[in-house]
Amino acid sequence: MAKLNMVQALNLALHQEMKKDDSVLVLGQDVGVDGGVFRVTEGLLDEFGEERVIDTPLAEAGIVGMAIGMAVYGLKP
Repeated sequence: MAKLNMVQALNLALHQEMKKDDSVLVLGQDVGVDGGVFRVTEGLLDEFGEERVIDTPLAEAGIVGMAIGMAVYGLKP
């Protein structure tokens, strides 16, 4: 079994779930181009595109509202 640190494990889990289920997406501050502050989402934008990896502005209420709306329509943000 491979040994992974926390960031590697989270990144692997996100890759696996996004490959398995097209309704899974990631949204948040700097998750796309920069791969997140700790690089947890690194590589997701290149593999899954801007429609499934969404950089949001610094507005937590807006992020929560977007996530709720997406979930109502069957997505898994």
